[in-house]
Amino acid sequence: MPAQPAEANTNILFNKSETTTWVFGYGSLLWKPNFKYERVIAGYVCGVSRRFYQGTRYHRGTEDDPGRVATLIDDPTGTVHGIGFELTKDEADKTFTYLKDREAGYGLREVIFHPIDPSEAKQKVLVYVADQKNNPDFLGPAPLSEIAATVARCAGPAGPNYEYVFNLAHMMRLLFPKVKDKHLFDLEEAVKKIRNGYVSPSEKL
Repeated sequence: MPAQPAEANTNILFNKSETTTWVFGYGSLLWKPNFKYERVIAGYVCGVSRRFYQGTRYHRGTEDDPGRVATLIDDPTGTVHGIGFELTKDEADKTFTYLKDREAGYGLREVIFHPIDPSEAKQKVLVYVADQKNNPDFLGPAPLSEIAATVARCAGPAGPNYEYVFNLAHMMRLLFPKVKDKHLFDLEEAVKKIRNGYVSPSEKL
């Protein structure tokens, strides 16, 4: 079974006087949320950076050959762009039950979300971050060439690992054309070189 993060009581993280809550997506949630939401807002969170440090044995890899997917690491100067999903209280419990399984190895953290649209107010959001201590699937940092080789090689029930990287890079360029996510884009280029730059039509969004 996938490694499970420490239990998080999401109720204590919500303002009970509010009728909605928010979850921040920065990985596959950008193109495949698979849950109901009221609306989405593009924006960013501060104090973290996106890195491919989390292993995946049940989605983009296997027990014998785990792939790598994105997580957030603490970085005082970092900023990560993504999407805020607004959830109703009626849908929140169902959504977080689903995400607990999907985001195995991750725990919840509350952060401040800054919308790109200046007419939207800042929001407290919940975000899934890989547990670095009690998570056997956390692989941690490695040379870019090593991460790229893993991504180019691995595949799992959700598809090839490189598809995850290409989809994420595509969504970042689509949503935030002026944002340069160096780690993500450098990894994308390194994986493309390993695969001779070939991207099949089925891998494009």
